[in-house]
Amino acid sequence: MLANHSKLSIAQIVFYLPVLAISSYFACHRHQRPRMAWIILAIFSIGEYKYPAVPTGILVIIYEQLFNNYFVLISDRLVLEQNASSRIHRCLVFSRILFFAGMALVIAGGGLEGSDNTNTALTGIKLVKAGYIIVVIFAACLLAIQVHFWKEYSRISGTSQTILRAMALATPFIVVRITYLFLSVFQASDLRWNALAGPIAPFLTMGLLMEYIVVWIYLTTGFIIPRYRAVKGRDSIRSCTTLRESV
Repeated sequence: MLANHSKLSIAQIVFYLPVLAISSYFACHRHQRPRMAWIILAIFSIGEYKYPAVPTGILVIIYEQLFNNYFVLISDRLVLEQNASSRIHRCLVFSRILFFAGMALVIAGGGLEGSDNTNTALTGIKLVKAGYIIVVIFAACLLAIQVHFWKEYSRISGTSQTILRAMALATPFIVVRITYLFLSVFQASDLRWNALAGPIAPFLTMGLLMEYIVVWIYLTTGFIIPRYRAVKGRDSIRSCTTLRESV
């Protein structure tokens, strides 16, 4: 007889099989550019059967969507002051540096945590905590950029508006998922937040359920937004129209 945690692990594997297939379809066929978000989702679908990488995977999806659609906004003749546009670009670059720095610490710390040496294991735990703190700062940067784009909502393309709405819809679920992640890392002695040995209810409701909702929000968005070629053609027409109206 399988334990409840084992059943959830099997369900997680079953869940990510279609996610892998759909994200691969988006990356290779439907949304050829920008495709990085879907490639990353496919990669995380392969390796995300092991806790706790999924929440950071979700953040990557949001980040890549936001980063890539920044250039869609520029092609739409988004009217911004030069200084404001430069600040957004610097914030995007800074957020990318934060993300990779945070993930490097998490990966390095995770490797050290399994050491038989107590001091080495403690160092690994500290690195993991530092990495997740940096990831939260990274998420805050994304939220700030998202707020800015909401202020310019009427000036961006329909595709970018759809993605922006999807990000807003997913945000509350991401907050809950990251909260559970932080409780499991910073309150490791409390079994309530232990995904392997603790009670199943918090892990299911605050962890897996939130995670699944966010992933399917983005997959649904992938079906809603037009194909890359259609978006490219329509954005070009819109850019020309906007340019003529401004003359």
